[in-house]
Amino acid sequence: MNTAATPERRAAQRSRTFWKGTILFPGGLRSTECTVRNFTLQGARLDCGGVGDIPDHFDLKIPQKGETFPCQVIWRRLPEIGVAFVADTGTAGDSLTEKLRLLELQNRKLLRRLNEQD
Repeated sequence: MNTAATPERRAAQRSRTFWKGTILFPGGLRSTECTVRNFTLQGARLDCGGVGDIPDHFDLKIPQKGETFPCQVIWRRLPEIGVAFVADTGTAGDSLTEKLRLLELQNRKLLRRLNEQD
């Protein structure tokens, strides 16, 4: 019987977490809560509960990180999904909605910094 641990196949080791997350569906008309079970700068494992209609691409908002990450679903084993964080290719950033979202994020960060200085 082989007692050796299974080798890690990921490029970066993920940190175990228990963070609240929000999956923001494309178009911004719907969202659902999730739990971020592990995290690295390249991706995460999300517990989505009983929600089975998660789109292949969405934004993941993680309040503890103060950031929103564009995601692509890599695997699905309900109730969990694995996602990779995708870089903005520039085409999505051309839409007015995307520009507004980015400006709102920048605005919140600036307000936080101002509040910290007071």
